[in-house]
Formats: sequence, structure tokens, C-alpha cells
Amino acid sequence: MTGAVPEDLAELRLVGAPGLAPDGTWTAAAVQRVDPGHARYRSRLWRFAADGPALPLTPDEGAFSDTAPLVSPDAALVAFHSDRGGAPGVWLVAAGGGEPRRLEGPDARPVRTMWLDGGRLLTLFARPVAEPASAPVVVDWLRYKSDGARGPLEPTSELWVLTADGEQAPALVRSWEQDRLSCPVLDGDGGVYYAAHPRHSDELQPGGEVRRLDLATDREELVWRSASPVRALALTASGRPVALSSGAPGQSMKAPRVWWADEGRRVFPDSDLECERAVLADSRPQGDPALLACVGERILFVATVDGEVALYESEPGDEPRRVSPAGRSVVDFAAVGDSVALCLESATRPVELFLDGEQVSDLNTAWADRVAPVAPEAIEVTSADGLVLHGLLYRSAGAVRRDVLIRVHGGPHLAFGNAFDLETQVQVAAGFHVLVPGVRGGAGHGSEFRALSVGQWGRADFDDLTAFADWAVGSGTAAADRLFLAGGSYGGYLINWALTRTKRFRAAVSERSVSNLVSKYGTSDNGFTVNRFEFDGLDLFDAGAAELWERSPLRHAASVTTPLLLVHGESDQRCPIEQSEQFYAALRRLGREVVLARYPGASHGFTASGRPDHRVHRLALILDWLGRHAA
Repeated sequence: MTGAVPEDLAELRLVGAPGLAPDGTWTAAAVQRVDPGHARYRSRLWRFAADGPALPLTPDEGAFSDTAPLVSPDAALVAFHSDRGGAPGVWLVAAGGGEPRRLEGPDARPVRTMWLDGGRLLTLFARPVAEPASAPVVVDWLRYKSDGARGPLEPTSELWVLTADGEQAPALVRSWEQDRLSCPVLDGDGGVYYAAHPRHSDELQPGGEVRRLDLATDREELVWRSASPVRALALTASGRPVALSSGAPGQSMKAPRVWWADEGRRVFPDSDLECERAVLADSRPQGDPALLACVGERILFVATVDGEVALYESEPGDEPRRVSPAGRSVVDFAAVGDSVALCLESATRPVELFLDGEQVSDLNTAWADRVAPVAPEAIEVTSADGLVLHGLLYRSAGAVRRDVLIRVHGGPHLAFGNAFDLETQVQVAAGFHVLVPGVRGGAGHGSEFRALSVGQWGRADFDDLTAFADWAVGSGTAAADRLFLAGGSYGGYLINWALTRTKRFRAAVSERSVSNLVSKYGTSDNGFTVNRFEFDGLDLFDAGAAELWERSPLRHAASVTTPLLLVHGESDQRCPIEQSEQFYAALRRLGREVVLARYPGASHGFTASGRPDHRVHRLALILDWLGRHAA
């Protein structure tokens, strides 16, 4: 029968990081695919235009990646980042393609490159701190863990001027020992704005700062001190800095908004748009996609709205309006003048590139036509307290026994929606209806809905899950004894918790989950804050410790009888593997059917961005687990 299989991961070609030419007529973009060795990804640069065929810009030989293309002011060159030769650096290639050449620069990883003029580039580098694998590391700061980092020692930030012609040596502008820099942007007046966050921080709730550095005088000026991290930064044509930040300390319950950084006030105070890319999917290119941009006085930003990631724009003083098409989600974007390049996806189509509304890439059409991904149906349920919830159902023609797999999103302030997810299509092709519930707290429905999860982990969210399971059976979609359960991160917590409260599921899969809120406090990179903000202020140093233990699935492990597959990355710092280890040991000791799958070197997000061979193995393992318990 037609349908996706785990090995289709290697068939996808994922386009992202568009860099528009100054006149907006063409764009360079990175196209990512699985490397033939299946241990990593590789990407190459292509040139796309509405009036001609796609053309390769960088050669395809070798296990390396070319990313982050940026077209020069005269449109003659494309600067990009690459690990060609085994070390990261900044490279140039002619706008018509050819043999790239590396620019002389520091032995550090480029983070962001900008054209100062036709012959010079300004690049922010992250210089790793030497940390031999066998050497002890002594830490004396609180926030020494960060998921995806190679170790506790954070790199330092350096700003360099590189020359395109190579006639002048690269010049160090400044280095920062106490701060981590991000999202620099030139102001056209001899200065650069950037976000700075504390390095090796002891702060429980670290905020961020927006600063400006005068490149001629080396004078650094504080522009805005935000109560929360600054996620993106842009400048209007009149020189006003615009930032994305929640503006409130703590974790993700407060969504990012657009701020005037020079005044510390929201640009759109009456808007409830959640300015982030919060729709989950596993088939997007790696990298740091754009969240915010300015063209003239227009402000463009992404927002999650009703299961889609949309691009909005507005002139100051006006209400934001959606400029990306309905029915697709924005994976990445770039804008110049009146032109906009959009990388768009949908539930049935992997990401493709569009320029001013016209599709200019055709990377996955043949695959999608052959596989025929299934489109979801919108459903609506009512929870025990009367709250109306929305979800999506992917129907499988092969679900002859009415098997329904309920998959719970993470976050909890994330969502499933109109985005291409290979895992969902693989499970549908394997004969499962896949139901993705929108439990309370998820993104895209406004700040009030988002806040409903606070203090309700293991309480009202379990009622929400129950309402979707009841709908599946009551509608005839699922047989009463053919329900399965899966979820990751916060979704893994809810799966673990649900199994301590009900025996209605035939089998479950819990990934990178939480089972012990007490031990998570000190073993994860956010345990000492997530409890306080997601559990309504509960802490270890007061009576809240007993409540945190009571809300921990591990406390109630003896009630679990459902066969359970635990999946975890060994380098997960967000929900450390000890969370699965504890639950596994408890259930195994009790004689329950439980399996633990460990993935070496994998961090919290490995299911969408980890090693390709690990991802294929994981999908096959889950299918085998569900299939054996469906038989």
C-alpha cells in the first residue's frame, strides 16, 4: 500500500535560510538532505528565481554543509557558512556558482555574517573554550547546563571584520568574556546592534540586553534591558531597534511579543499574537530560521495562530496583517523591498521555496505524489471543566481494527498543526489512525489558553487527554480496546502520568520524558525554573516539595500496567535520561513490561534533528513496538 516508511527520511530535500538578492529577483538558499553515510546531514546552496530554473551554487561533493547564504550588495557574490575542510568558517562563491573560496578568519564558529559594504563583512563568531575530554571541569555558576551544548563551558563571542578580496588581514573588533551575543544587525550609521545574555550565569531568571556598538569608537551603549531573553532583533529604516521577547521572567508560558527596544514597550500592545514558531514537525532544515525582519518601516514577524506558523507585517501604529498564504506554515523567510521569499510547508507537503507567491523550488513533489501523505481532519471535544479543545485526526486506510494512536505534543506551550511531520505519516501508513490532541496550554490560541496549563500538570491536562480518548471511542474511530498513547518531553510526562491513572491503553511510547519532578530540579538545564513557573510557584525549599513528588509519575509507578517503551537521548539536558532510567527501574522491578531505548550523543530534540540513522532506527522501533501490541 502507498505510504511513508522510516527510510523516507533520506528522500526528503529540505530548503531553508533564503538570502534575497538586493533587487528581490532571485534568492540563494540552502538545501539539506541526509548524507549518504546516514550519520549526519549535508546542505548545498542553490539559486532560485521566478524566471528560470534552479541552479546549483556550490558543488555537491563531500560530507560537509553550506548554510546561511547572504548576497552581496552588488549581487555578484554570496557569502555563506561552511564546515568544508573539517573546520567552520566563512566562504564566498560567485552569484552564478563555481568553486567557493574560504575567507581568512579566526578558528571559531561563525554565528552570523553581514555585508559591511561590497568588500568587507562583519561576522559574529563563537569561540569554543578548550575542554579536553579527559580533564575535570569545575563549575561555580548555576546555569552550567544547556541542552545541545558540548559541555558546561560556554563559548565566548567575538566580532570580526573579514575582507572579500583577501588583501587585508581579518581584524578583531571586540571579544566578550562575560556575555553571549546573538542576532547582530548593522544600523547603517557605523554601528551594530545585538542581544547580549549572561555567560556562565548564576541568575535564576536571566534576562537579556540590547546594546549598540560604535564600530569606529568602540563605544558600547545599553539600549534596553529585557526581563527575559531576546530572541530576535531588527532595525527599521529610521534606525529604531525592534526585538522579540516575552518581556517577563521565567519559562515559556508568556509568549514572545514585538518590542520597541529603544523604549521598552510593545509595538502592538493590543495584539495577542504569539510571536514564535511553535508548531511541531520533524522535516525541517536545521539552523536558526528568521523570526523578525524590517523592510523600510515595515515590521515582519512570524506567529503561531490556530495550528499554523504565519508571517505578519505592519507599519508602526497599524494592526499586524497576515501576509503568508493560509493553508501553509512558514518554515523560514527573507524580505527585501517589496519581495518576500517564503519557505512553506503543510501537513501533506514538505517545505518548498516561494518567491513573491510563486513556487520556485520543486524538491519533494515527486516523493509526495508517490507517497500520498494523508491530510488531517479537524475535531473538537469538551473537557471535564467545559473547556472546548481542538485536535487533528489523520485517518489511515489500513486501520481495519480501528487502532488509534493518540500523540501528545510537548512544551506544554507547543502545538501540532499544519506542518509536515514524517513520523505521523509513517504511523498512518502502518495502519494507525493518529489523533493529535490540543491539550490546554498549547500555542496558537491566545495567552489565556496558554496559561491554563499552569498548576494543572497531571490534573486538568489528564482530563483533556481523557476527553480525546473518549471522543475516539465514542465517534467509532477507535475500538474501545484499540487505543495507543505516545508523546515526548511534556507529552512524555503526560503519558507517564496517564498510565498511573488508567489502564485503557494497549501500549504506550514515552520519549525524553519527565517522571520525577524532584530530581529534575537539579539535573536538567531548566528544572530550577520550570517547577516554579509551570507548577504555580512550587519549589523544593518549602512545602511544595511534597506536592512535586505527589505530581511525579514515579511516585505512582506501582499503578502502571500498560506495556511501555521509553525512548531517550543520553545527552539530553532538558529532560535528562535519569528521568527514564528511574521510571524504567521502578517498572522493571515491579515486573511490568517496559523497554528502554538509549541513543548515544542525542540531545532533547534528536527526534527532529538528531543523527539520521538514529532517527530511522527510532521510527522503526516505535512501529515494531506498536505493531507487536496491536497484533
